[in-house]
Amino acid sequence: MVSEKIELSECFPFIEKELKEEFLLFGELKSIPKGQYVVKQGSYISFLPIILDGLIKMYAEEDEVEFLLYYIHPGHCCILSFNHLFKQEAVRFSAKTEKETKVLCLPISKVQEWFGKYPSFTQIILKDFQRNYEDLLNTTKQMVCYKVEDRLVNYLTKKAKLQNCNMIQMSHQQIAADLGTSREVVSRITKKLQATELLIQHKRYIELKKPLLA
Repeated sequence: MVSEKIELSECFPFIEKELKEEFLLFGELKSIPKGQYVVKQGSYISFLPIILDGLIKMYAEEDEVEFLLYYIHPGHCCILSFNHLFKQEAVRFSAKTEKETKVLCLPISKVQEWFGKYPSFTQIILKDFQRNYEDLLNTTKQMVCYKVEDRLVNYLTKKAKLQNCNMIQMSHQQIAADLGTSREVVSRITKKLQATELLIQHKRYIELKKPLLA
């Protein structure tokens, strides 16, 4: 309980003491391994996930094609989940852990109550809504305005910064799924980037060169 209080204070230093206590009283703390679903597309949810530690990837699937939406960091909530708390319908996105992640699941009934009761909770929701909106706008802009090669460079750079390491341990198929393209396209562009010395393709990972990360 003490560690959870510390994590809440670090993630949400501005929330009321009473709200923090209610988070701990009514929330369900889950430690979710890497690569597991927090929310799966097509399911129904009755909680709002708050990220205390780790990283979650938000993505959607259409006609068996996946595409990345954005990432959720510690101190943020899944705003798309919040939208479904006020109407019972299947979610149109999935949330999956990128690493072992600690999530505080807040029940729907209390979320609805806190939204009107605590100004700081309303502030969390509005800030996350703005942040996620900007992330989605950026994703859409890249898909419409950028070539696949530029999108791949941006994607790998962001991945490296998220994990604070220039070794990207992902298959070409996984990368292709996030970018909404084919494995063959990713493989072809990766070879091209390697020829220009922007990266090195190893057997099980991609190594980004420092100029790419600058």
